[in-house]
Amino acid sequence: MLYPEKIMRASALEEYLGMSRGTLARLVHFPGQKFAFKLYPEKRNSPVLIDTEAYEKWRTQRIKLSQRGGIPG
Repeated sequence: MLYPEKIMRASALEEYLGMSRGTLARLVHFPGQKFAFKLYPEKRNSPVLIDTEAYEKWRTQRIKLSQRGGIPG
């Protein structure tokens, strides 16, 4: 899947993909993920940025694993 930018804010990706805010928040806090990070980690309300290439790689790996029965859902 192609995304408009390499690094996107979570809110922009949410709008682009049509995901709910809760679904995206679950992905951002998923253990072991390496595609989401805060712009200013020390600030509480800092925007979350997502590396779309790393996200797509992670997403396709999760799909392959779930098809093989390696992970639920």
